[in-house]
Amino acid sequence: MPNVKEALAKRKEQMESKEWAASMIARILLEEKSGFFRWFDSGDIASLKVLRNIVRIAIALPQIRFWLPTKEYAIVQRYHELYGAFPPNLNVRLSAYMVDKAGPDSLAERLGVTTSEVSSTGGDCPAPKQGNKCGDCRRCWDKSQQTVTYHLH
Repeated sequence: MPNVKEALAKRKEQMESKEWAASMIARILLEEKSGFFRWFDSGDIASLKVLRNIVRIAIALPQIRFWLPTKEYAIVQRYHELYGAFPPNLNVRLSAYMVDKAGPDSLAERLGVTTSEVSSTGGDCPAPKQGNKCGDCRRCWDKSQQTVTYHLH
């Protein structure tokens, strides 16, 4: 639909601007009380410029731990080629494309990021037993947790 395409293009343009990054920094400072922030409940990284802004936000807010789940492997790889490692408070987690298939472990290792996968038979994420909420769990933000497996829902 043309109106949807137009809205998505406008949103991408906004997210690529330095003004968006500055406004997100202010908004996160104002509203985020837990110290943890997840990017994109729905959707994904729209471009390298958007990822660069997310990194700018993480650098500006070292007291916040960020989790960025993504299937945009090429954008993450390009960022790594151009700029190197992600800041310590930003955990980029490459998501597997298919249920019951492993995530891109070798690519993640090479890029210094983590992975996630979805299992139809269970997983190590406690959210399904906690009203589909993270609760006190912070595995997805933890870079030492190389892979997190979510139960298919």
